[in-house]
Amino acid sequence: TIQGAGRGSADWSPDGKWIVAAGSDVQGSGLFIISVDGSAPVRRLVSGELVNPVWSPNGALIVYGGPVVGGQVPLLGVRPDGTPVELPKVRAGLGGGHRFLPNGTGLVYLPRSQSLDFWLLDLATNKTRPLTRLSDHGSLRTFDITPDGTAIVFDRSRENSDIVLIDLPK
Repeated sequence: TIQGAGRGSADWSPDGKWIVAAGSDVQGSGLFIISVDGSAPVRRLVSGELVNPVWSPNGALIVYGGPVVGGQVPLLGVRPDGTPVELPKVRAGLGGGHRFLPNGTGLVYLPRSQSLDFWLLDLATNKTRPLTRLSDHGSLRTFDITPDGTAIVFDRSRENSDIVLIDLPK
């Protein structure tokens, strides 16, 4: 069974032959690779509660969110053969808060569920840095990166309503 809140519960391999999915089987929750044509059995990569797997553009790395704590998840990595990949201690917002750059050199992420700015994890140096300093402090929720890597497409919401009590004459 594939698990998730709609977005972020599965991702395609770059060659389109596999799907990586957060789900569960008789052994419990985990991360699974599923052949699209059904020729290979489903393979468990990681066990445990996890969310939002994303496959790198070169196919060598899958990044996913670990156990949810306070609306955040630690970003963890694994190779398609199940070999763990050490990533720096980075926490991202729940709900699909991380995407690879199209060239695969970095991972853009939202550090909190109600994040105000985007951050970049440079995969060559394992260093993080802010990418944006947005002046309008609405909360960012979901995003994607354009295929050429020059822009981030995102939604943002602000609570800006006023509540007014109007006493009507009797």
